[in-house]
Amino acid sequence: MGPTASGKSRVGLELAARLELPIFCCDSVQVYRGLDIGSAKPTAEERVRAPHHLLDLVDPDEDFSAGDYGRRAHALLRELAAPALFVGGTGFYLRAALMSQSGAQAGADPRLRDPERAAFTDTWEQRERTAPGAAHAELTRLDPETARGVHPRNVVRAVRALWLCRVHGRPVSEVRREDPPRRQLSLLMIVLDPGVATVDAAIERRCDAMLAAGWIAEVEKLLAAGYDARHKAMRSLGYRQLVEHLAGRLSLEEAVAAIKAETRRYARRQRTYLRHQLEAETTMTIHIESARAVPWGQVAEFVGGAA
Repeated sequence: MGPTASGKSRVGLELAARLELPIFCCDSVQVYRGLDIGSAKPTAEERVRAPHHLLDLVDPDEDFSAGDYGRRAHALLRELAAPALFVGGTGFYLRAALMSQSGAQAGADPRLRDPERAAFTDTWEQRERTAPGAAHAELTRLDPETARGVHPRNVVRAVRALWLCRVHGRPVSEVRREDPPRRQLSLLMIVLDPGVATVDAAIERRCDAMLAAGWIAEVEKLLAAGYDARHKAMRSLGYRQLVEHLAGRLSLEEAVAAIKAETRRYARRQRTYLRHQLEAETTMTIHIESARAVPWGQVAEFVGGAA
């Protein structure tokens, strides 16, 4: 794991090749088909070097949650009956695989989505369009404990938490305390982070490289296929700004500047999540600053013990 653009995919591929492990992609955008360039999906060559799973799972107009990811990961682990290597930067996806679901999640599974929940979600999304931050403000009023763990701009998570409060008729944080999640995997987490300045510079370079590789054309193709800002996938970091550009609401320069700035902020939030929310729940966590610092002996011993 690690902040975006830290180089974790290269390290993960080397680990997978050396230890003959399958890679479980742990990225909330790579699960969508067609969102390839902007999510930095592994190349065809990389997929030949090591088997990659948990990417290209759903179309951009389909619901997909951390709970869905956790269920898919466990189904694969049971099928493989062997250790695997999670590689990515979406910490709450990894946590969904690591921890059992709390009883508070009853009613949160998108497969149980009924017309009432759909109407509830649509109402809050409409409010957000006219009053950004409304969902988080309401969550803060109803359940300040849960609200503190949700970023104010994360409308999807705020609305999901509001729905759970409604389902249970009380703050969902109370339900979680009564039936807390429990660790269900043995997990060694290696956090690769070369430092803020290095990652920020890498973000700049990677964004420019994605644009040169045809990122705008990719977004145009998705829009032509009928996917737009109504769909969660198209509100992902980078895609959202390019949709705004193609709609004429942002110049290309403004869109690129916004992508880079928001990606830098996202990298900082990833660091916070990994260190303060996920690290305490792993079996062991090792922080490294470069690929050269991978503790190969410890990793091999851990994998051998899990096999």
